[in-house]
Amino acid sequence: MHLTSKEIKKLQFQPFYKTALVQARPLTEKDYAQKNGIIHTQEGPVGFQPGDYLARGIEGEEWPITKESFVAGYERVTEADREGFASYRAVGIREAHQMPEEFTVSLKSDDILTGKAGDYLVRSEEKIWIADREIFENSYERLP
Repeated sequence: MHLTSKEIKKLQFQPFYKTALVQARPLTEKDYAQKNGIIHTQEGPVGFQPGDYLARGIEGEEWPITKESFVAGYERVTEADREGFASYRAVGIREAHQMPEEFTVSLKSDDILTGKAGDYLVRSEEKIWIADREIFENSYERLP
């Protein structure tokens, strides 16, 4: 099933707080050239620009986050390591809806992500993404 923005608005999202730290570093011109401007996420290819951030989750999964979204949504809690990655804590509330069947969703950048049955559709402000069920359930805590 492909979710349109109209269908997404009808879903019953629940509030969550992200408890897991994210490892992240700024993406460079060199990264852009090496990766042709695309990060291959678990849910599909996602474009990025130099200056955006490369985030790495609890299972080593990677995804890009625009600089604007990253600065607004995360705070650094450690210094950068030799590869340039530092640990960051998510700030603010995320909303999520667990999907009962396989689905796809289009991002504003025209990238299309694919989720499995049981995965979560997650949103924060106007940004939307897909999180693997197991990773989500080990990274987020539902708010009362």
